[in-house]
Amino acid sequence: MLRSFLNINKGVLKGGIRHKIFCMMLVTVVMIIAAYTAVFFYQTSRVEKLVNDTYEMQKQVYEENGQTDKYEEIQSEAMASFRRRMFHARNILLILVVMIVAAGLLSAYSLSRKIIDPLNTITRRVASLGIRHRQFKMEPVYRTGDEIEVLAEAFAKQSIRTMLYIDQIKKVTAEKERIGAELEMASKIQASQLPSLFPPFPDRKEFSLYASMTPAKEVGGDFYDFFMIDHDHIGLIMADVSGKGVPAALLMMVARVLIKSSLQNGNDPSKALESVNNQLCEGNDANFFVTMWVAVLEISTGKGLAANAGHEHPVVRRANGSYELVLYKHSMAVGIMEGLKFKQHEFHMSPGDSIFVYTDGVAEATNAHKELYGTERMLEALNKEPGASAEKTLSNVMEDINCFVDGAEQFDDITMLCLRYYGEKGFTT
Repeated sequence: MLRSFLNINKGVLKGGIRHKIFCMMLVTVVMIIAAYTAVFFYQTSRVEKLVNDTYEMQKQVYEENGQTDKYEEIQSEAMASFRRRMFHARNILLILVVMIVAAGLLSAYSLSRKIIDPLNTITRRVASLGIRHRQFKMEPVYRTGDEIEVLAEAFAKQSIRTMLYIDQIKKVTAEKERIGAELEMASKIQASQLPSLFPPFPDRKEFSLYASMTPAKEVGGDFYDFFMIDHDHIGLIMADVSGKGVPAALLMMVARVLIKSSLQNGNDPSKALESVNNQLCEGNDANFFVTMWVAVLEISTGKGLAANAGHEHPVVRRANGSYELVLYKHSMAVGIMEGLKFKQHEFHMSPGDSIFVYTDGVAEATNAHKELYGTERMLEALNKEPGASAEKTLSNVMEDINCFVDGAEQFDDITMLCLRYYGEKGFTT
C-alpha cells in the first residue's frame, strides 16, 4: 500500500506547477472523503448495534406482557426510521463533499493563476531578452506581494546592471578597436622605418646580409639597421630599447635616427655612442635605456670597428668553420648616464666569414615549461647549415625557436641580422 501511495505521489509531482497544484488538491480531497466515509460507516454500524442491543433489553418485557408482535413492529419502525435518517445524512455528506471538491478546485485554479501566470510571463520576458526586449522591466502582473514580486524585482535590477555592463563593454570594445587600429598603424610606421628590401644592395657582390624583427607586441623596442656610409664602408646596428609597446617604439625610432646620423657624419662607433647617449639622457624622465651593438666594416679590406653598449655577444663564423660566440667586456647601455665613454675594438673579416647579431629575445625565448631557448640552442641552430645564406641562416634559427616555444606567448622581441663577407672578388657561386 505504501508503495502504491508513493507511486501516486510520483505521478502527481510530474508536469507543470498548475498540474501539480490541481493533483495535490484532488488527492487531498479524496483522502479526506475516504477517511470521513470510513469513519461515518464505522460509527453507523456502532450506533446500529447499540440500538439493537437496547431493543434486545426491552424484548423480554414485551414478551412477558404478551406483546411480542408489538415489540417487533416497534423495532422494525425504529430501525427503518434510523436507516432513513442515516441515508439522508449520507446524501447531505455527499453534497457537502461535492461542494468542498468544487470549492477546492476553484481555489486551486485561482491560486495557480496567481502563481503560474506571473511565472510564465517572467519566463517569456527573460527568454526574449536580446531578441525583442533589451531590458526586463516590472509589469503589473508581477505585483503579487509575495516571492514572485521579489523574484521579478531581482530580475529587473539584474537586467539594469546587465545593460550598464553591456554599455561599458561597448565603450571598452570601441576604445580597444580604436587603440588596436592606432597600434596597427604604429606597427606599420615602425616597420617602414627598418630596412625591409632584400637584398638591400644588389649591385654589391662583396657581401650579403639579411635581417628580421618579430615584435612580441603590436610594436616593439628592438631595431636593426644597415646602410652605406660611403662607397667602401657599411654601418651595422643591432639595438634593444628597454620596455615594450609604443613608448619603446618611439624611443627606438629616435635612437635609430641619432646613431645613423652620427655614423654617417664620420664618427666611429664609440664616438657615435657617446653622442647618442648624451642626447638620449636629456629629459629621460622615464629612465629608458638602449643596448646597442654598432659596427663599421671597410668592405675592401674586411677591417672593422665595433662597440658594444650592454648588448648581446655577437656570433662569428670563420670560413669553413662553425659559428662561435665572441665574448668580451661590454660598455654600459646608452641613456643611463651622461658623459659615458664607450670602448671599441677592431675586428677583421676574411672571405667566407659570417657575423650574426641578435637581441636578447632570441636567447630568452620561453616555452610553456618556462625554459629559456638559450645561446647553446641558438648555436646549434646556426651550425645546422653553417654555410647557408644569410637569409637561410635566420630562417633556420627562427624555425628552431618556433619549434622550441611551441606556440607559447613571448614577452620579448626577436630580432636578428646576419652578414656574410665575400671580399673584393665577391660571391662567385
